[in-house]
Amino acid sequence: MKTISSLVAIAAIAAQVSFAQDFKVGSPVADFSLRDLDGRTVNYSALKGNVTVVVFIATQCPVSNAYDDRMNELYKAYSGRVNFIFVNSNATEPTDNVRDHAHRVGFVFPVYKDPNNVVADRFGAQSTPETYLMDSSGVMRYHGYIDDSQNPSRVKNRGLAMAVQAVLDGKPVEKPQTRAFGCTIKRVRHAG
Repeated sequence: MKTISSLVAIAAIAAQVSFAQDFKVGSPVADFSLRDLDGRTVNYSALKGNVTVVVFIATQCPVSNAYDDRMNELYKAYSGRVNFIFVNSNATEPTDNVRDHAHRVGFVFPVYKDPNNVVADRFGAQSTPETYLMDSSGVMRYHGYIDDSQNPSRVKNRGLAMAVQAVLDGKPVEKPQTRAFGCTIKRVRHAG
């Protein structure tokens, strides 16, 4: 008889292998498509810059929402040097809700939808918020958290900001992988 913890572990592994992750630290990120909040298709190639950060976010996740101000601050701090792409992949959060949330919380950046969580699958994104940093050659240099605590007063490691600064300075990222935490991305169910 299997224990509950072993069943949870099996379910977690099954969830991770249920999609094909294409993009990994140390490898290039190929083009992909998103939708702006007016429903137009936008390609990564048109959004990326010399340094690009992709952030998976949510409207209903309290952890993602705890980072709303910090995401605005990061965007403002690095605007002009880093292109940020904020992506909502949750099947349970329709475009109108994403638009309303962005307006209500005062995002200073655009948010894109990922229909059918195709882009989240390609990145292997599991939670919100979860971040990915690409350098000027399009190679992923960082994957993980924005920082190490949902509570701003307890932050000890600003993983994303440190990685961005390293890439901007032409240096290797000291810690290219951190463990992102937050709410699970709510994926569409694929027949199978």
